[in-house]
Amino acid sequence: MIKLIFRLFFLLIAASITLAILYVFELPPFQNPATRPLSENTDQTLAEEEKNLPENLRDNKIARDKSYQEIIDRAIQLEKSNFPSLAIAQYQEAYKKDASNLKPLYEIGKIQIRTNNFIKAQDVFQDLVERDGNNIDAKIYLGRSLLGQRKISEARKVFDPITTPHQTVKYYQGILAAYFGENDRAKNLLDEAVKIGGSEEVKQKANNFLSAYNEYKFNSESPDLHLKLLLARSFNQCGEYQMAIPLLFEVTKAKLDYRDAWILLGYAYLQTEKYQDAIEALERAKVLDNQKPETLFYLGLGYYSINNFKSAEENLLKAKEYGYEPKILVDQKLAEVYLELQNYPKSAASYETVLSLNSQDINYYIKPIWIYLEKTNQPQKALALAQKAATDHPQEAMAENLLGWTYIYNNELKKAEDHLKYAQGLNPQLDATYLNFGLLYEKQNQFDKALNFYQKAHTLGQESGVAAAAATRYNKLFASQKINTNIKANLIAP
Repeated sequence: MIKLIFRLFFLLIAASITLAILYVFELPPFQNPATRPLSENTDQTLAEEEKNLPENLRDNKIARDKSYQEIIDRAIQLEKSNFPSLAIAQYQEAYKKDASNLKPLYEIGKIQIRTNNFIKAQDVFQDLVERDGNNIDAKIYLGRSLLGQRKISEARKVFDPITTPHQTVKYYQGILAAYFGENDRAKNLLDEAVKIGGSEEVKQKANNFLSAYNEYKFNSESPDLHLKLLLARSFNQCGEYQMAIPLLFEVTKAKLDYRDAWILLGYAYLQTEKYQDAIEALERAKVLDNQKPETLFYLGLGYYSINNFKSAEENLLKAKEYGYEPKILVDQKLAEVYLELQNYPKSAASYETVLSLNSQDINYYIKPIWIYLEKTNQPQKALALAQKAATDHPQEAMAENLLGWTYIYNNELKKAEDHLKYAQGLNPQLDATYLNFGLLYEKQNQFDKALNFYQKAHTLGQESGVAAAAATRYNKLFASQKINTNIKANLIAP
């Protein structure tokens, strides 16, 4: 018995020593959160959204019972800032606070529609319709959620019984009639949608279908398959891809060599992220005509989406050769393809071609400058591009940031600091500025400042490439021997 007691005593001592070691060296489970490396995880979960909230969206108020309106306002702010999961959580909290107000449920369903979660959206709007059978907007969204799942007959059962002269209702009733071949009724309903007015977007969509009917009427000798093709084109152009696909099945089944039908089918599949199906349809179109630039461009997009970059390059170059318009889209995608292939000179050249076609978007400057600085060691070329960006975009924070960035690599650190400070003054929320401040101070061996700026860039960057780069640099610098104990103490302090 005494031996057993001593044995247990020594085991307890050993366990205590082990836990103490774990704490001292910050191994799990005692890793101090202040010194834990920044995460580079990009999962779209609620927890990740919470972790990546920028400072201006963090809920730093003292814990208390917030009012209904405060919760709604925060949900709206999160939704506008593209944090859908957190916005939904806030709307759910608002609904718990006042279950008599259905607005939070309505907003949750709309977010589900926008994020293509059509099954969840259907559940929400079905519930709202059952609670209030006169809620036309809920019925419209219920119908849209069904169309998103290609439940077209079910969607029609939602829309057709509505007799209120509502523009959006008439539009959906019209395109559903068109889908089911009730062409005279479709035209009448679409005419009503145009005349009722309200939304300019809905009006334009209705006119798109009416134009398809007029085009068919003009070519009155065309077979019915041609009308279905024209309607499928309108479905694609109006974003109703799930209605276009079944129509195009019918067309291609009846006429296997209908090139344009295969192209439209491939495009619809691309838009619904069915990339392998898109490639198969577009390859059929390519067999029928291997010089059609639209076929080649869409094939390039399809192959890019499944990471077959060589096939993407081949088709995009052919699309460019045969005159795909707008040209800038081809060069943009080629630049991305060459980046994936690590062919940095070709990627930079394609990005510069994009800039020659359109220098109005300053974001087009970022990737080629990055390539010249970090991949091909051509800081002078990068500086020339940054100077052009500043000329084209005076008083813009990103332009000043690009100048600061390139001056760091050209070892003109005073100029770099001046431009970065100017960028910070123009836009204190620009994440890239803080990333480059970190790089500047790291180069000057001011490591505590560098860490603080990397942390700031990561916080502001949310889930962007800037946030990932900030995390990488922060972790690398933190793990190096350059960090002294005083800096660690500052980091650990609350």
